[in-house]
Amino acid sequence: MSTTLANPQYRHELKFGIPAGEAIVISRRLGALLPRDGHAGPDGRYTVRSLYFDTPFDDALREKHEGVSTRAKWRLRTYGNDVGANGCPIHLEKKTKRNGLGQKHKEPLNLAQAYLLAEGGVIEPALLEALSDTNDAPGTVGIEFCQLTKSRLLAPKAVVIYEREAFRYRAGNVRVTIDTAVRVCARPDAFFAENPLMIPAAPGEAVVEVKYDAYLPDWIAGAASTSTARTAWSKYALARRYE
Repeated sequence: MSTTLANPQYRHELKFGIPAGEAIVISRRLGALLPRDGHAGPDGRYTVRSLYFDTPFDDALREKHEGVSTRAKWRLRTYGNDVGANGCPIHLEKKTKRNGLGQKHKEPLNLAQAYLLAEGGVIEPALLEALSDTNDAPGTVGIEFCQLTKSRLLAPKAVVIYEREAFRYRAGNVRVTIDTAVRVCARPDAFFAENPLMIPAAPGEAVVEVKYDAYLPDWIAGAASTSTARTAWSKYALARRYE
């Protein structure tokens, strides 16, 4: 199993919580200037599903609230509503934050491996390998995750599902996303369900996130500008309120 460095360097990540009505205006501005992400459906949106992991002491949640400068969070992620062998690919992701910048590593999983991680408990790398479609050993992300299930008792905590619009600009590796209709659930199996019972967590709200390597063109910054200040909006932290 190979590890993909989704972001080859630490990237700037700017996040803004805004009213859903304002998100429509920003979407129209960006849509007139930038192409949409390849995941987008006919309406320009796609569904994002994440299953987040944390320790028994909620270290990831605590570090987020305390603003710890270097921290990591772990999740399973897929896109769309058809999760599984005939549906959208599933990845194990490690998202690292350092001094306000972000980096992501990820590895693909098959459905059996994803179910194993969602069950919780101590996981051996050999078991992930045995469940692999090609008998490949886990990559560095998978091995580290397995180690954390032993050393820190990392376990599934919450599922978050939302709708996303994404726009990209290759120069500067710029990506702007607008997330709406955030729903949450404390049951890990909701990650795999086609129509899971979820709780609307932020009705009437949207999140705009701007990511770039070193340079953000002024015209994109203007198109993505919001009426609100930058925020530390966290979907995982929001989900944990509804346990």
